Amino acid sequence: MRTGLASVLSEQAAGLYERLIVSGGVSLIDHPDLSESSEARELIDKGFARERYVDVPRLVPVEPIRAVDNAILTKQRQILDQYQGLLRLRDEMQAFQQVFREAALPSEDLGDLVRVVTDRDEIGALSVELCLSAQHDVASLETGFFTRPPDPRSARVPPAEVVERGVGFRNIYARIALEVPGAAEMIRKSQEAGWQCRVYPHLPMKLVLVDERAALLPLGPTGMEGALLLRAPVIISALRAYFELLWSRAVSVDGNPVKVPPELDQVLRLVLTGMTDGAIARNMGISERTVRRHVQALLEALGANNRVTLAVAAVREGWVD
Repeated sequence: MRTGLASVLSEQAAGLYERLIVSGGVSLIDHPDLSESSEARELIDKGFARERYVDVPRLVPVEPIRAVDNAILTKQRQILDQYQGLLRLRDEMQAFQQVFREAALPSEDLGDLVRVVTDRDEIGALSVELCLSAQHDVASLETGFFTRPPDPRSARVPPAEVVERGVGFRNIYARIALEVPGAAEMIRKSQEAGWQCRVYPHLPMKLVLVDERAALLPLGPTGMEGALLLRAPVIISALRAYFELLWSRAVSVDGNPVKVPPELDQVLRLVLTGMTDGAIARNMGISERTVRRHVQALLEALGANNRVTLAVAAVREGWVD
């Protein structure tokens, strides 16, 4: 049997298809049980054969090039069905997750909400695992306490599958981190990989914060002494608010305040008045297409999903008064 056929047909069906190709077809009068056989039904269902009732009834092969097109379409339908099934499952699991949290949190032990981890390998694995599970945002603080000068080749690269989900990656460095040999190059490479990086004068601790679900806090300055894995919603919410406050006050790694690009400033201010794209275009004397491009750039720059969250983010970042 040809190896290509083995990927889409059973051994019996593939053998029958080759016989049909060689003979041009098989008489259903001479072989009355053939049309009901499992291999014949498989060929017909998958588009490799058909029954023809002109003159003598026969089971005839579908032209090979058409048969393989039929196989591709069948596989595509299967993949689409599986994908849609997984999307439905994800929606169901998200609903179950809320029920689980509401039911489990009142009776959970403290160990389920706060866990001390002292094994270095486990801490590293937890950090990677948390990033891979992110759905919206990964935020981190870096104090600049390195156990050894950082190697630029060790720059953190967001996992491609996570980036494809639209997850944002943000990091705030303490100013002292920029003075460590090799740190500037490492930060540059991190930015090229997709991290948004800012600088703050002093940070009291390191932190990895994933969505509204979990945080990893070191027990010491370097993070090598151990870490706390936190899942308590109240504490996560407080850490999130703390990070966002620092982010709004931090500056870019070149030391300049993070401000709206000049070409987008007027568009942003007109968007915040509630004007439509058409009205903004007429006001500025530019095309609606250019306005839409500028608005999309603003949404991406501020990590907003719509004009309402854009307004909130613009105020938070100090882009408008």
